[in-house]
Amino acid sequence: MRVARLTDLCTTLGAAAVFALAGAAQAAPATELSTGPVHGAAAGGEALGLNQAIRDGEARRGAALSTGAAARPLAPRPEYASLPVYVGKLGDQPVRLRLGPKPDERDSVRGEYSGRGAGVRLLAGEWEDGAFLMEESDDGTRVSGNWEGTIDASGAVRGTWTDAFNPAIVLPFFIRPLGMLVIPPFDMTPNSGVTYAPPPPKSSISGW
Repeated sequence: MRVARLTDLCTTLGAAAVFALAGAAQAAPATELSTGPVHGAAAGGEALGLNQAIRDGEARRGAALSTGAAARPLAPRPEYASLPVYVGKLGDQPVRLRLGPKPDERDSVRGEYSGRGAGVRLLAGEWEDGAFLMEESDDGTRVSGNWEGTIDASGAVRGTWTDAFNPAIVLPFFIRPLGMLVIPPFDMTPNSGVTYAPPPPKSSISGW
């Protein structure tokens, strides 16, 4: 299945931070970049080495959802204001999604959702044969979460959401259409959900 991808800068930003630390260490030879206790550290103290910094970062990431570098909340997009609505829960939080078909791709959706903090998060996803995949972005650039689930006979989707910055954080989700179906119900016919594909050209032969 092909999945519409949003640009993920997490790896690049992480590498840049390590190089910055390494540069600082070279610029100041007297300062040791430690991965553990340093002999001769201040009385009873432990030098703040890389291992401790990593542990501190992991602790912070484990304390909240989607805890990459703080992003400015996104405002709702005017072009999404009239898209069909889905409602449900992500974990124990109510969410409201606006989803519509991508104009240039089959079996694909785009949109945004609200309900987790200020602003909205952008969405892009695809479905095939009852399986559903969707990515979200909290800043319009990086992927902040991944949705994976299955579609039932009513067009509702249930599955799990995974935090892109801490894959150990996995939450259940359930969303259902509030009116118009955008994500088609499951059946066994491949690509049966092409409800928005252009209609086939009409035959020019009389009577067809």
